[in-house]
Amino acid sequence: MAFANAQAPVPLFLKQEAEQDANSQPDASRNLPENGTSQSPLSGGTFGSPQPQAFPADPNAVQAVALQAVDAEAVGTLGRERGGLGVDMWNGTSRITATRLITDLPATPVTHTARDLARRLLLSIAAVPSDHKDISLLETRAAKLINMGELDAAIELVRATPQSTRGSMLAQVEVSALMIAAKLDEACAAINGYSTSFDELFWLKAAVICALHANDRPSASFSTDLIREMEGENDQTFFGLVAAIRNGSAASPDILNNLRPQDIALLEIAKQSIPTNQLETGNAAAILGMVNASATATDVRLEAARKAEKLGLIDATQLSTIYAAVSFDDTALTNALDGAPEGVQARQYAKLYQAAIKSDVPAARAEILAALYEAATINNDFAQASRLTADILADIPVNGDFSWFAINALKSAIAADNLERASGWLKIAKNSANPGNDIESRLILLYPVLALAGLEDTGIPITEETGDHVTTNLPADAQTTPVRFGLGGAITLTPPSTTSAPMNAAQAKHRARMTEWQEMDAARGDQLQAKRDAELIFSLFDGFGIEVPVALWDALLTAPYLDDRQTVSTAVSHHLETAAMNLQRAKAVALALQAQQVAGAPNGDPKDLSDAIGALNHIGLTREARRLAVEILMTRGQ
Repeated sequence: MAFANAQAPVPLFLKQEAEQDANSQPDASRNLPENGTSQSPLSGGTFGSPQPQAFPADPNAVQAVALQAVDAEAVGTLGRERGGLGVDMWNGTSRITATRLITDLPATPVTHTARDLARRLLLSIAAVPSDHKDISLLETRAAKLINMGELDAAIELVRATPQSTRGSMLAQVEVSALMIAAKLDEACAAINGYSTSFDELFWLKAAVICALHANDRPSASFSTDLIREMEGENDQTFFGLVAAIRNGSAASPDILNNLRPQDIALLEIAKQSIPTNQLETGNAAAILGMVNASATATDVRLEAARKAEKLGLIDATQLSTIYAAVSFDDTALTNALDGAPEGVQARQYAKLYQAAIKSDVPAARAEILAALYEAATINNDFAQASRLTADILADIPVNGDFSWFAINALKSAIAADNLERASGWLKIAKNSANPGNDIESRLILLYPVLALAGLEDTGIPITEETGDHVTTNLPADAQTTPVRFGLGGAITLTPPSTTSAPMNAAQAKHRARMTEWQEMDAARGDQLQAKRDAELIFSLFDGFGIEVPVALWDALLTAPYLDDRQTVSTAVSHHLETAAMNLQRAKAVALALQAQQVAGAPNGDPKDLSDAIGALNHIGLTREARRLAVEILMTRGQ
């Protein structure tokens, strides 16, 4: 098996799945030394084991297999068939490096695609590296899930682990997730089950929380006094909240910063709302606590839910449930398009959402959705509105009667990742474009998104191999000299660089469309932003091997040549490239997640995004790479 891990022990089911994974992967044996092992680029030493003997082809053959103890560290909830990255995903990576990569994953990735990849990375069933066995990769994964606000996933991961092998850290993860979700009955049941096994202060504080939840004041006082004797009153938030519950008063807002799961549970018992300033902290636990807490005011809950879905902390189905629960009178819903907008943006979304659901006339629904998309675009919530209304949009007929709505529907379907429906709306838009409307110009502006989503045929790059085995992309005109750099320096084409290759119709149309897009983009008032958008699009195209006409790149070659850019470190770029080339899937995904974070910076380096997409493509996550590129452009308002 290519890139097999060296670990002991490996469960039988992992060995079998690893063989299946290897059969479905490209041949990576060329990356291995002759002894069948791989070299870790970080440790410099051998990391791997020879390919295991294949199982007999005859299913009825008698075979002797030595069963080894199941390694709890390999546990997960996602096999390869459910989106896992494969049992050998940590191949070639040391455990200490894997732990660091997981710990440093962004708690709030800037794209939903990145969050989905992080979640799959953390939940994958996978054999772990055999070095540094004192470090628990399982505990690191569980802790990161809580840090990211992936509550259900964290609970599932812990409960997939045999209870006899769960340490205090895993037990704390399960309890913390239940506390954040305001499921105090379940949390206390779990605490009672674990409390006799562990003696850390966490469990004493948890006992206080459960005693207060059960209104058992004597037990709460006893445990609180014991905590005070052990560590003093250093934990001002804990003691302040306990005192507030005892006194029936409100805790001071000054102590309600950097809220932990136990603090959120105490606030729930005190029936005191989480301060609204926590919405701006990026603290996933606090934001989710505001969504779930019974004391949260309706408008605050709406805004918290809006923020939570945007960050990926809840899904669109949960958001729709919260929006649907808001009370509006019939008149407000009937006049949703004509009435005054709500003072809270999320409430306005909820009203339009309910009005769209209530209407059973497709044309009226389309008008309401158009108003919702317009409001969401202004507030940079278009992708969220698209996810929220995906089912409603699916009920609107895809035909020429809705040509006026086609571009909105097209963009929304792309944002919601329904490319089949998007294809239908694209046909309607193209058929409806004429000099009397603006559909054609809007399609031109949207062309980069359409190309990256695979909805437009950009033409297949024409390649030719030179005598020294250097593959070059030949342009269809005589304007450029393709060059690749190797160990021997610059390599240019021979015969002369004016080689003209045949150009297919799709490639010609793509070039013309990109020229039209560039002309419209250059006409914008904000020239600096236009240039940055062009650099981003061209870099994303490079990540997929989509041609960018040389004249368009030339147009960007203007002073100043030095720019203030936010970029990942050179070390990230180096290891991302080497991990992808060596098919080290987990390491490549973790580093790609770091690189894509620059998408959230107004001056982020687009080259980092191109590198992330190229790496994901190389390790076989092509759909995810395409989705990431489309999401980034849609977020930028393309």
